[in-house]
Amino acid sequence: MSEEQRSLSGYRSKVHEQGEYENPNEGKPPLTEFDEYVLRLTAFPKVKTFQQLKKIAGVERPISVDKAIIVFEEENTKNEVLSLMRVDSLNFSEDDAFESAIIRFFRKIQHPLKEGIEPKWDDYFVVGMRFRARVVVGKDGDKKPNGKYYLDVPTCRPLGVITKTFEQIAKEDASSQTTPPVENTKKPYAVLGNALFLARGAKNYQEATGMLEKANASKEVMMALLGAHMDEKIKYPIQ
Repeated sequence: MSEEQRSLSGYRSKVHEQGEYENPNEGKPPLTEFDEYVLRLTAFPKVKTFQQLKKIAGVERPISVDKAIIVFEEENTKNEVLSLMRVDSLNFSEDDAFESAIIRFFRKIQHPLKEGIEPKWDDYFVVGMRFRARVVVGKDGDKKPNGKYYLDVPTCRPLGVITKTFEQIAKEDASSQTTPPVENTKKPYAVLGNALFLARGAKNYQEATGMLEKANASKEVMMALLGAHMDEKIKYPIQ
């Protein structure tokens, strides 16, 4: 016997106040904004329409935008990390400030969208996909952590990229060597030249290091870039 169905007309729904929903991260070890984590996509994203203000002819007006609700899970603590990315309008730009967050995300994890082509999201959001990133820690009205976490898109990168910072590498080299390598003292400009060639077009240091990592540059080349950057000898964008 089939279950009895009722009309939605006249149905009275309980309205929950903000903050009444259970926090899925309650009781789990907290995350910090300083550590990097391995995140995994737990389910295919949903889409929801939101209202936001946009300045039109100098006046702020409400507009409707569609955003993908994307939930990731931190590998060790199982904390949920949320991201809302606009999908109804996509903007490709060399300037991060104008580039759509969803485009920047896939570029950061080295699965870039094809410019000028409407993306088929099933080819990009694959349940179980993993990458590295930091998180933004949610705060309550008193500016205290509330146990909610949001994806820090600029820090996203694929698995397998070197996890040590160049500063850590430099310290390890200093502790393991009493004299600098002969090649470094004889060919510093040549090594830096290689670094600048591989990072040509980079608008800042972070973008330059990403280009070197993608090109599988040697530690020597990476250190040359770091040294020149610390000494303010590099002019961005790199020509």
